[in-house]
Amino acid sequence: MYYDEQSFNIPELEGISQEQIDVHLKLYSGYVTNTNYLLEKIAELSEDPDNNKILMDELQRRLGFEFDGMRLHEYYFEQLEDGAQEPDSNSAFIEALTEQYGGFESWLEDFKRVSGLRGIGWTITYYDPKAGYFHNAWVSDHELGHLAGLPVVFNMDMWEHAFMVDYLPSEKGQYKDAYIGNVNWSVVEERFEQVS
Repeated sequence: MYYDEQSFNIPELEGISQEQIDVHLKLYSGYVTNTNYLLEKIAELSEDPDNNKILMDELQRRLGFEFDGMRLHEYYFEQLEDGAQEPDSNSAFIEALTEQYGGFESWLEDFKRVSGLRGIGWTITYYDPKAGYFHNAWVSDHELGHLAGLPVVFNMDMWEHAFMVDYLPSEKGQYKDAYIGNVNWSVVEERFEQVS
């Protein structure tokens, strides 16, 4: 099986330029291409696994980075589709956040705190359906630091490629506010309903 590059219906955004989105989408395209390439090469090499073990092992290690980069960017861009939409105060997502954090704004404050860590990576809100608990986590590289088995409810790309066309590294906070201000929260609410 191979993956198709998704297209996203992203309107003009407030505080994030079309040029920034275009540059970022090209990077996403590379993750899809590289994921497919690695899957193809692993399949070819598996025809003679005894002689290709080392190559297969290294390609398998790389697959996590490329695949996770592809999928995390899909979540990221989906959250911008169809324009900004405020969260529904009656949604199951907001009710669950309120139960754990006391409200949407308290959760968002904690999410922004985690996204303020130094370095490159992702800030991800996972939901643990087994425990009924949200986790705001930092993932440094695409494949390192994920909370095993937990579905992604919301994420934000904190690699510099996500904002360097529009903002300097010292202006990362402005990028965070711009991105969050452009989120279509109905996408996030639907994700939560699917996993809770």
